[in-house]
Amino acid sequence: MIKQATLLFLALGLTACSSMDHSTLPSNSGVSESLLEDMPKEWADSYAGNPEVQSFINRLVKEHAYDKERLELAFSHIKVRPKVIEKSDNQPEVITPFYEYKTRFVNKERARLGREFAKRNVKWLRKAEQEFGVEPNVIVALIGVETYYGRITGSKDVFTSLTTLAFDYPRRKEYFQSELEAYLLLARQEGWNIGATKGSYSGAMGMVQFMPSNYQKLAIDYDNNGHIDLWESEADAIGSVANYLKHHGWQSQQPWFVMAYAEDPDRVKDLINRGRAPSAEMTEWSALNVLPAQSFVSQKTGLIGLRTGPEDVTYWLAYENFFTIMDYNPSRRYAMSVLELAESIGAYESN
Repeated sequence: MIKQATLLFLALGLTACSSMDHSTLPSNSGVSESLLEDMPKEWADSYAGNPEVQSFINRLVKEHAYDKERLELAFSHIKVRPKVIEKSDNQPEVITPFYEYKTRFVNKERARLGREFAKRNVKWLRKAEQEFGVEPNVIVALIGVETYYGRITGSKDVFTSLTTLAFDYPRRKEYFQSELEAYLLLARQEGWNIGATKGSYSGAMGMVQFMPSNYQKLAIDYDNNGHIDLWESEADAIGSVANYLKHHGWQSQQPWFVMAYAEDPDRVKDLINRGRAPSAEMTEWSALNVLPAQSFVSQKTGLIGLRTGPEDVTYWLAYENFFTIMDYNPSRRYAMSVLELAESIGAYESN
């Protein structure tokens, strides 16, 4: 029996994780309290034994004609992964000061590798710039920050990670349940083995780290070989990033940010790092004694303040394109690192 179960387990591409306590089950799951009594005993400690998961399965069967047995078998082989929850609450984009965070991504080696990536993909980068209006160094930098140009795409089972966050991470459960649904539909569409797909702890996939819903909507077969592959095809990765940024409002050949002086930071403290869109004209910032430190384009900007040392804060006035990068990852540290790496890649010359 153990051998047969193992073979079935491997055939589905599923992986088991650490144990989970389901002694407390949601009362509003839409599943009868007596349901657990009718479930196979081996489901008791797995997600298949969770009434909320059963409700989720039933909805996918009803709305998408998903194979119920396949889903139940998949969920029966996975348990909560506590480290996924721990990492979700301790993301470096949130807890690491910018001056430390930046050094991981904006350095000479990553700029050099970015230039190498650009050289071997000149054809696709030029095509993407013509079609989507996104500068090549921005596309390359984003891939460089996300996965070190495809070198680190994640080794976690996407299905288990998304399931853990969908049913054991209350703060964002609705979001992750929608991403889990998108993943399962994508797996069926692409012929993936549920549980065999590897990615980040949050379920992001490929060298561009798309969440499943973005993979569905914005990933493209840029090399026209008949299928989308964001793990191995650099062309597909380039086209998909450009498509994403264009979809979210990237403005071709427009500025990203300009360094600024805030003569009285306390006066504008409620305006620093507020919102995810430009908030004021340059004349309005000038009236508040926030002045560009270099030549600038007179458009609306938002005020960004990031720690560039233990006791130092540097200010920038950020244009629309800066906030478009934040649609990829809603962190100002992240957006600034991507765009500073893009500048480094554009200016880099080997010695």
